[in-house]
Amino acid sequence: MKLKIIGAIVTVLLSGLLFFVGVDTRVLGDAYQVYQVYLDGNKIGLIDSEDDLLNLIDKEQAELKDKYQVDKVYPPTGLNVEKVYTYDNNITNVDDIYSQIKDTEPFRIQGYTVTINYNADGDGNVKEPLKIYLLDKDLIKTSLYDVAAAFIGKDNLNDYENNLQTKITDTGEILTSVYFDETITIKEDLISTNEKIFNNSDELTQYLLYGTNDKQDTYVVKDGEDLQKIADDHSLNIEELLIANPQYPNSKVLLTAGEVLNVGLINPLVSVMYRKNVVEDVNIPHGTSYVDDNTKYTDYKEVTQDGVDGVSRVTEDVIYKNGQIQTVYINKTDVLKSAVDEIITKGTKKYSSGSGSTYNGGGKYDPTAGGTQDFYWPTLTPYIITSYFEYRWGTHHDGIDISGTGRGSPIYSSTDGTVMEVETGCSNTGWYGSKCGGTYGNHVLIRTSDGKYDIMYGHLLTSVRVKVGQSVSSGQIIGYMGSSGSSTGNHLHWEIRYAGTWTALNPCKVAFKC
Repeated sequence: MKLKIIGAIVTVLLSGLLFFVGVDTRVLGDAYQVYQVYLDGNKIGLIDSEDDLLNLIDKEQAELKDKYQVDKVYPPTGLNVEKVYTYDNNITNVDDIYSQIKDTEPFRIQGYTVTINYNADGDGNVKEPLKIYLLDKDLIKTSLYDVAAAFIGKDNLNDYENNLQTKITDTGEILTSVYFDETITIKEDLISTNEKIFNNSDELTQYLLYGTNDKQDTYVVKDGEDLQKIADDHSLNIEELLIANPQYPNSKVLLTAGEVLNVGLINPLVSVMYRKNVVEDVNIPHGTSYVDDNTKYTDYKEVTQDGVDGVSRVTEDVIYKNGQIQTVYINKTDVLKSAVDEIITKGTKKYSSGSGSTYNGGGKYDPTAGGTQDFYWPTLTPYIITSYFEYRWGTHHDGIDISGTGRGSPIYSSTDGTVMEVETGCSNTGWYGSKCGGTYGNHVLIRTSDGKYDIMYGHLLTSVRVKVGQSVSSGQIIGYMGSSGSSTGNHLHWEIRYAGTWTALNPCKVAFKC
């Protein structure tokens, strides 16, 4: 009996369930397909047709199509449309949906995204990738070529690309490679009209060269001015001024009053790297030797044999970055003319007590820069001066950079003097950042024996050979060439200042003929 009752109850329940389902189906009908519209993740309505919404957007944004000369406009990035099935018949008109989104986020157009990925610096720091938006993918090719030509020269770049370079016979140079230091990619993309979208190669080239599309400063030439003076007056070096004004082939061009020059500061967003094979005749500075004469008093000093510089023909592999020499490898050296030492005779005879002399050296001796200090060249030869006492990218370079003698080659003291400062705590390579206390990297500062100058020897290896307070002699090894501190390649930074100050002087006028 119990089983029959349970069976009857189950039968009744099943019948009730069937009845309930049957009623629900008849009331609600079948679920149907619609489209759920989301804006930034929030539901904003159901619509019957996704195509109707897309077509309405394209139709209503005729102004954008005309501005960018495109055939179609696409929804904003935050708009998402998903197909759903529902019993809800509360459908929103596409015009209402459009009204909700048209002033909320920018629409998009078909174009291209260029991504510039930067390499890590010496401290391992990497700049954020740069994204550039284009309508025509060929714009980036044209602009990158123009940027490279700005540093290399259009004729030189054209000759390189078309194998038209003149072969080196005695001296000369040829390009051996051209590339960008960054990884540059391009892909087809939908681009927000809120972004800066380039559709002109000249505008894009300016952006890549100057880092901005702001109007650059200009200068109107006055009577008697030349390019070098204008460069100096605007904190540019002559190469930077020529890059900004490609209409001038070199710095010797005669200017006419009224000409307008671009004097904006270049700030390239890409690094044009190129290598050259260079054969050039390089000066070999003569040395100086001293001869003691015990028949002359101690204040006697005279050049008794003139020094004669020599000449070497040097074959080099030179790496440039945006027009500046980064590294020099010397592959071959032929001495065409040997250097002859200057001989200076010095008196050693002392005056008797109470006597004196007003003799001031006389003869052919010509003290450097009005002082009494002779200067010894601080590196091996042959060498290349890769950067002079001049402005570089808006900042003044307060010395000369000497390269070409190789990593680990000896650095000599240019004078007799006393070591005032030594830094050996910097990594042998890499940017100064967290690795040492200043842009000079491992360095030695020596005060000359006459007390007039301080001389900085920068970017050394950690194996410095002197210590603070030590007396050094002209020609003594004080360290070895490296690339520590703010340096992109092995070289010596040689800087001369008035003693105890930061007032830097031009080494090529005060100490050397360079």
